Amino acid sequence: MNHMSLRIAGVVLILAVLFVLDLTVDNATNRLWLPMLLAAGAYLMTLSLMAVAIAVGTLAILHMDLQAVFWVQATAYPILVAISAVIIGWTLLQRFRQRIKDTHDERWANRRPEQDE
Repeated sequence: MNHMSLRIAGVVLILAVLFVLDLTVDNATNRLWLPMLLAAGAYLMTLSLMAVAIAVGTLAILHMDLQAVFWVQATAYPILVAISAVIIGWTLLQRFRQRIKDTHDERWANRRPEQDE
């Protein structure tokens, strides 16, 4: 039951967006802003920025077209890929640093007997 109100808000947001989203219409609202609200709802449901960044980056890569006339596919999606890559890289770096910090004493204790020999 941890953060239940945030998770419920995420579900409500996703359902509201799915009710009005129309991917057959080629405008910024339906191609960018409403999907970004879906990503916000997914974050509220999962509370995992890494999972949302992976999903957003993957979908943006699959739908971007650098030669497109429409600015969302030509500009916004590549920017989303870059932002997602930065978030993923930063999260992985922070997790790596935390793992090193958490295991520092154990690794140091394992090295000491080798130095005594």
